[in-house]
Amino acid sequence: MRKIIPLIALLCAGGYFFWAKSQTDSPQPITEKAVSPPSKKIVPTETKSTGDIVEVSSVDEQEVDSDSNLMWAESDIARQVLYESGRLPVDLNGETYLEIDVEALKNLSIGDYVDIEMPGVEGDYDALVDKVKEHASGNKTVQMNLPGFGSVYFVSFTFGKDTVYGNLTLPSGSYSLEAQGNYAWVASKADLTKNHVEDDLNFKLPEAK
Repeated sequence: MRKIIPLIALLCAGGYFFWAKSQTDSPQPITEKAVSPPSKKIVPTETKSTGDIVEVSSVDEQEVDSDSNLMWAESDIARQVLYESGRLPVDLNGETYLEIDVEALKNLSIGDYVDIEMPGVEGDYDALVDKVKEHASGNKTVQMNLPGFGSVYFVSFTFGKDTVYGNLTLPSGSYSLEAQGNYAWVASKADLTKNHVEDDLNFKLPEAK
């Protein structure tokens, strides 16, 4: 009986050992850890570079560039200044008031081209400077022809100390220009002549006694 008890104890111990080993070898349930979804990453849209640097001018710079070659522009200031001067011709009719770049016109040289696109003047013509004359009085005349239109058409500007007189004989008509400083008026000679005729018609002779 004493021999049987140790044998039973040994068997129990062996059984426990094999049971414990089987528990260790068997796969344990895996507790899955909740994985938070990856945060959304905003990637800027890729732009293809051409390698060229493009300079973009501001609106103001573009406006300045577009006007940089203009020698005249319509101006309400010119109208006001010339009216206040009291030196406008009384027979002026159908005129347009301008601000002109006197220095640019005065410094033209033979061979220079001028775009005759002037407010108050019908048509757009390319004029070529063909004569520049310095007068003994100190005045200066710059004369231009219109290539392709014949010698009958021309443009001339005579510069005094503070005045400019312009004569534009164009396919669209003839025009006169007068300036005081940089402020000028330009009008069709047909309109000026019309005003002269109207004044003549209104003129009354004194009655004979």
